[in-house]
Amino acid sequence: MPTHNTFFKFRTPFDLSPHRYDIGRVFLSNRKLEDNFFLLKVYEIDGSEYEPFYSYQLEHNLKANPGKEEAFFNHVHDIVTNRIRHFKRQDPFSAKFAAGLEQTRKLEAFLAVLKTKDRWHKSEPLESVIGEKDRLIEEQQQRISELEAQLKQARELDANEKIVIANGYFGTFMDLLSQLQNLTVGDKRLATSQGQSPWYKMVAKYFAHGGEAISKETARNYFPATKGDKPSKYINIAEKDKLFQITSREKK
Repeated sequence: MPTHNTFFKFRTPFDLSPHRYDIGRVFLSNRKLEDNFFLLKVYEIDGSEYEPFYSYQLEHNLKANPGKEEAFFNHVHDIVTNRIRHFKRQDPFSAKFAAGLEQTRKLEAFLAVLKTKDRWHKSEPLESVIGEKDRLIEEQQQRISELEAQLKQARELDANEKIVIANGYFGTFMDLLSQLQNLTVGDKRLATSQGQSPWYKMVAKYFAHGGEAISKETARNYFPATKGDKPSKYINIAEKDKLFQITSREKK
């Protein structure tokens, strides 16, 4: 259990100019009543100061108790909620009840600030926390189902094996693809794409050279994005590899 005066920062006795957010009396304070002094400061300051007041006391606490922010939050939350319950249990016809109305209002305003600091769901009903987690789980399950459907659709086009290009004739094959890109039918290209990635990705995915896979980077080096923008490792097809010429029957 924490010892007294481990949660909040008291003013130094006889200090007539303490920090505004220090708690306690000018003279000696009974530090066993630190929770009461903390709440007295909440009653004293304006609601606009609740956030900096909490942060000031939290900073002091963490210097003595590093990594214990949740414990500090829980302690403050408990003393505030318990005091609200105390005031609300008062006889509504007693003088104490009337006096506690303003204090209750301030405590509830301070509690609203605490909720903005709550990373541990302390201030939320258990049903609300469970409901939020159930909602997130449902969203994740729906997303998983969507991804599984997309994966299944993508795999429908996967082949059980690759088309093997004869060993030593990879350049010849790539020359044929280059020619295919330039073929026209009337005033249109026979096969066209916005960029070159469909071509080199197709080669890497569906073809093999001899018994070896073809990397995407290797295939890409045969396909410049534009004729004037060739990659640094661009591969020019050697004349000896240009074994075939695709021509139109109409031109024969």
